[in-house]
Amino acid sequence: MTVPDMIADPAGFDETAAFYVLAAQAAIRRECGWHVMPNALLEGVLNSRGGTVLRLPARNVTSVESLTDRQRHPIPYAYDPDTGLIECTQGAFPAGVGAVRYRIHAGYDDAPDVQQVLTSMAKRMALTPVGLVKSQSVNGASASYDAATLMADEKARLKPYKLGGMP
Repeated sequence: MTVPDMIADPAGFDETAAFYVLAAQAAIRRECGWHVMPNALLEGVLNSRGGTVLRLPARNVTSVESLTDRQRHPIPYAYDPDTGLIECTQGAFPAGVGAVRYRIHAGYDDAPDVQQVLTSMAKRMALTPVGLVKSQSVNGASASYDAATLMADEKARLKPYKLGGMP
């Protein structure tokens, strides 16, 4: 079996500003665990152990269009926007992989702190030669990073947008 290359035709590959923005956006989404921006319709399935509480895979949920079981039967719920938790209000959620289907609108249309991290990281990648890793050691303390890595202060600014674990 042959695994396809991530870049189908490397000869035609061009590192443009759009490339760096997309790379920074992907890093932010990996760090936060969801798409963050913009507010959009999201559909998917959740795994459930049959309990009464699940976490939706997004923050700033502006509407829950539907919450159903595999057979698309509605599940009665209560949603807490502060925690992102959704509670089954009659019995428990069905158990299993992909047992709960959701259709929600979620995300932020206005998040300048996220956009600042994105533009800062994209600019850093554009100005740093490909493959360059910087490392510095002074009096026993060391720092090492490359341009495609979120810095500690950037991670701190993204913290309010990260998905949390179950309580």
